[in-house]
Amino acid sequence: MTRKSKKSSGHTPLTYYEMNKKFASSQYGTTTARLSKDSQLPFGCCALGLSPAEDPVATPSGHIYSREAIVEYLLTKTLELNKAKENYETYLSSQQAQQAQTVEQQKEKALVVFENSQKASKKRVREESEKKPKSALARTSYWLAEYQPEHLTETPEPPPDRPASPNSGNPLKRKELRSLIIKRQNNEKVLCALSEKTISTQPAVALPGGHVILKQCYDDLVKPSMIDPFTSKKIKEKKVLTLQKGRSGFASSGPVEAKKYRPTIT
Repeated sequence: MTRKSKKSSGHTPLTYYEMNKKFASSQYGTTTARLSKDSQLPFGCCALGLSPAEDPVATPSGHIYSREAIVEYLLTKTLELNKAKENYETYLSSQQAQQAQTVEQQKEKALVVFENSQKASKKRVREESEKKPKSALARTSYWLAEYQPEHLTETPEPPPDRPASPNSGNPLKRKELRSLIIKRQNNEKVLCALSEKTISTQPAVALPGGHVILKQCYDDLVKPSMIDPFTSKKIKEKKVLTLQKGRSGFASSGPVEAKKYRPTIT
């Protein structure tokens, strides 16, 4: 058995074998796993249903969804927000009522203090002497139920006005969804509507008319004249939507590793 050396930096005194081999099955420390192609979302698939998008639409962040899936999501989240708003309004009304009650109690307490101050001094001295043992008991016997602190309710945050996008988290309206025209080969691979090249992990954009083309084709053929090749209409650059790239198992397409931290063994 090898000897564990003490490290001056204060790290866990484990050998290389223990950190990497012996405890590999126990998954101690930060574990890293490489994501395969099956764990990545191909281009043209719904970011909610994870299947090829049917009646595809895109959000302002460039994520692609099936219209049915994103509309159902927005409807569900809107109903949840309406319920959260009702609960928040109920909370505000209860807080106002509680504050009014607290003000009345403070007024009554001040009135009682004033009345007691006008009575005989002997009685006041006797009451003060009775309070001292109670305060001492509260200090030494703090575990008793009558001396426990009151429960403080957490103040809920006001709900947002609109549901958030599933991926970007930004507020999303239904009218912000942009319809897409995605050309496919055998209902599987996505093709560029202009060059008919396969779109997998390359950057792609959506023209104002909804046609999806490669970013390279847009820069070389469309951007110099800013005329839509499918409708022959003048377009503005701000109306061109950059779509999220597809991912694969190669590192060049984006992050392909997932990390998770677990407490290390000492």
